[in-house]
Amino acid sequence: AGYGRHRVSFNKDGWDGLERELATDVHRLWKRNLGRDDRCIADHGREVRHPYLDEAVVHFACTAPVRALADLGLPPGDGDKRVLR
Repeated sequence: AGYGRHRVSFNKDGWDGLERELATDVHRLWKRNLGRDDRCIADHGREVRHPYLDEAVVHFACTAPVRALADLGLPPGDGDKRVLR
């Protein structure tokens, strides 16, 4: 939860809205992010690595309570991506 749309969803619909937005992100990740990243990096003759897409990491992120991952009630930079900080 580190993008503006996550904070908008949270402010509009609370934790349920944030959970829906994150689920949408997971389902479209391959198309929206990974394809774009692969094209950009391959254009520079490199191969992309995605360590946070390890199956165990994704499983943890998808099954952990959203409140353990982020607290968008805190100011930007404090509560977003909390699990990584």
